[in-house]
Amino acid sequence: MLKIGIYTNKGKDPGLQATDRVIGALEEAGCSVCYDSDTAALLGLSEYKDAGEADALFILGGDGTILRAARKYVSFGFPLIGINIGHLGFMSEINLPDIERMIDHIKRGDYVIDERMMLEARINGAGSPFIALNDFIITKINRTRMVQLDLYVNGTLAELYNGDGLIVATPTGSTAYSLSAGGPIIAPNVSCILITPMCPHSLYARSIVTKYSDTITVRPHEGEENVTFSADGQELHYLSDADEVIIQRSEMKAKFLRFTNDMFFPQLKDKLAQWSGPKK
Repeated sequence: MLKIGIYTNKGKDPGLQATDRVIGALEEAGCSVCYDSDTAALLGLSEYKDAGEADALFILGGDGTILRAARKYVSFGFPLIGINIGHLGFMSEINLPDIERMIDHIKRGDYVIDERMMLEARINGAGSPFIALNDFIITKINRTRMVQLDLYVNGTLAELYNGDGLIVATPTGSTAYSLSAGGPIIAPNVSCILITPMCPHSLYARSIVTKYSDTITVRPHEGEENVTFSADGQELHYLSDADEVIIQRSEMKAKFLRFTNDMFFPQLKDKLAQWSGPKK
């Protein structure tokens, strides 16, 4: 029996109507439903099959929800399916009305797996790594003040940045904060690391694209205070001027279940059109 996990963002589905619809569709199709612990709590379930036992995970929400779920479940190795119940996202595969069609495709094995590169970071090279599907951001907690950061690539000083901070992103993250900061769009099947300065106080400071196997090190300049480091904009850690953030490609990859292999550019076109606003 096909086992499907459910991960819900209550902020996107406050009444849980969408979640209930997905559960009903899965049960109607003869699937076994598993639950993320937080989702089970929202539904008032005391006994349930854990989402870690699933063959695939349905994620109800937007891109932020998918980022959280990816970091939590990437080590389990099963594919993720984003069900969009918010604004149009880059990572969602389907909208809620398509849920029955998606379940049918999964049961028939009619899908492709889209693997996405992830990054890992350690502060001072110690402890468990932070994991990011989109990006790591180093900035000031108060962005009215500049931060000075030293960037090293494979141990060689590459640049000294003065500005609002640095974004170290995957190709998936190139269409997130990095894009807003003026960085390039990189197709998700390209293996590389993207480094984009945020509002740099230099006309020549531009994004840098490095090899996927490179080691990126970012150090706050001597005397810097109130510097923060975040993973996918959702985990925050304070840095001192004695700290360094060491970033590398993760051995883990996020897997997404797709109808086809060519979703990225149509979604990109639709998203950019949405950002540009209605035509007059």
